[in-house]
Amino acid sequence: MRDADTPPQEPADHFRARAELTPRQQAAVIRAAAAEVRQRVQEWRDSSAWQDTPTNAHRYQATMAGVAALDAVPDPTTKEELGELFSAVRPLLAEWRPSRPGPEQHIFVAVERLRKACGSADRAE
Repeated sequence: MRDADTPPQEPADHFRARAELTPRQQAAVIRAAAAEVRQRVQEWRDSSAWQDTPTNAHRYQATMAGVAALDAVPDPTTKEELGELFSAVRPLLAEWRPSRPGPEQHIFVAVERLRKACGSADRAE
């Protein structure tokens, strides 16, 4: 049993091995993971736990801008083009760290899923 501040654990086999995915399939995984980050951040923004501080406002804006940048990148057809998707979400990966409990932990878990989804794109750069 976990308390409300413990983030859910991801199943070990959540993502297929990257070698099995085409660039387009991996892009879909990256986009889905980024959408989850956006959803978690928006949920936090809409919750009573949100504090409208300059830091939180920056993190919110950086997340929305990163996902918008990702949406603007066309679907890749090569491994090299996957690097463009990774570059678009890099600010998200840098912005969220495991620091506080509650909604921010859930955001961090979603960002870790995004980091794993970008795994082979990171090596393609």
